[in-house]
Amino acid sequence: MYQEMYLILFNRITNIIEELEEIQRESEALYINASEGERIKNKAEAYKETGLRQ
Repeated sequence: MYQEMYLILFNRITNIIEELEEIQRESEALYINASEGERIKNKAEAYKETGLRQ
């Protein structure tokens, strides 16, 4: 029983980590491919929305 529970948990966590890594790669590609103006504008908007300082 515990081995089966462990395997299910391990496999699900592994899949989630792989999905997060893929999302990170996609996000980084979007950032890299954006123009400098787009990056500055999006960064300013993100700071405004979150209330964080630049």
